[in-house]
Amino acid sequence: MPGALLAAARRVTITPPVGVDLTGFGARSGPSAGVHDDLRACALYLTDTARELLIITCDLIGLHHEEVAQVRAGISERAGIAPESVMICCSHTHSGPATRCLNYLGKQDEGYLSELQRRLVGLAAWAKSEAVPAGLGSTRAPLRVGVNRREWRDGAIVLGINETGPTAPHVDLLCVDDAEGRPLCRLFCHAAHAVTLGGDNLLLSGDWPGFAQREVERCYGPGCVAMFVQGCCGDINSHVGAGFEAAQAEGKRLATAVLTADPEAPRRDAVPLAAATIGLELPLTDVPSVPEARKLVADARRHAQSSAEQDNYGLRTLNEGMVHWARQLLALAEDGATGRTVPFEVQALRIGDLGIVGLPGEVFVDYALKIDADGHLPCTAVAAYTNGNIGYVPTAKAFAEGGYEVHSAIRFYGTTMQTPHSEELILQAADEVLAKVAI
Repeated sequence: MPGALLAAARRVTITPPVGVDLTGFGARSGPSAGVHDDLRACALYLTDTARELLIITCDLIGLHHEEVAQVRAGISERAGIAPESVMICCSHTHSGPATRCLNYLGKQDEGYLSELQRRLVGLAAWAKSEAVPAGLGSTRAPLRVGVNRREWRDGAIVLGINETGPTAPHVDLLCVDDAEGRPLCRLFCHAAHAVTLGGDNLLLSGDWPGFAQREVERCYGPGCVAMFVQGCCGDINSHVGAGFEAAQAEGKRLATAVLTADPEAPRRDAVPLAAATIGLELPLTDVPSVPEARKLVADARRHAQSSAEQDNYGLRTLNEGMVHWARQLLALAEDGATGRTVPFEVQALRIGDLGIVGLPGEVFVDYALKIDADGHLPCTAVAAYTNGNIGYVPTAKAFAEGGYEVHSAIRFYGTTMQTPHSEELILQAADEVLAKVAI
């Protein structure tokens, strides 16, 4: 039987200095010019004295899996929490600083990124030190912020609007209160790209998820920490480029869904806690032949040189990066590289009746729908951009269809895409980790 629950939630500001490069869009006119709203990292610590869980959420586009390993090691050393019990999620805001998981869409500030790791470790230790008797409950409510963006147009998949395509139809909610019933934390998961602020925006912001968190905290009061977990939105966009007013409205819609659903989550002060993880090596497609790779290098150089005078700040960085990417492919081709893989961790947490599966990439929403339908627990939220970010993770069906996520975006994340067989491997691993925590 689970023991009495202890919990704490804390938040810190992780806003970088003005002047760092923003990321997520490739044609920005310059680096960040100001702060519209502070970026934040939040931590929820839970224990039943026998087991510990820690969830960290960050207003960032993503983290590299090596950074996650370093943060987990720091948390283990300082707070004594096992790495496999630590889940680190990112909101995927496109109005945050450049990080190591995404290349050529803004230059990274190494000093800021090093300090970020230290702050996350300190946040975890702080949350653990403040744990108090608590109760929690979970529920699900209908909501749709985004729309499927993979549109068939003129015989091809393009980034557009596909009103009949799959979406995330709900928000998953975890409510944590202290022993007197006062709100300690509201953690909520929904899937829609944080791109309501477009590439013309030069102000640091959490985009619509940031607005949602602040609105939830405004409604619940200063003692409550709101934590947004981005779902599988690899093929789902919010209202792209609509601006701050639209982002605020989207955030308020999510906050309203949280407040409406809250009474439907009956609290218990003793619930099962569990964690499990499987480390996959997803197979990557082969690199081009040496002649093909040489042509890619030559084409990238020609484009960068011919457009340099006309390009703006962001495009110059991007085009220089495409030369670097092509050179990487050529080096691999000349080495005869085959059988390459990319690390992909599948993690599951159990918090009472709620399961949370973490996947490290821009995962398509069909993964979440299939994993949740497996039925190991009454409700399973699937968090993308979690414990790393390898880039887009399409379904096997989407690989056959093509499009930006399949053919183009890998240039910003790595060298070549994973193979369509990856879907089977990921779904099998998700089933296994959920089965472990559901026991």
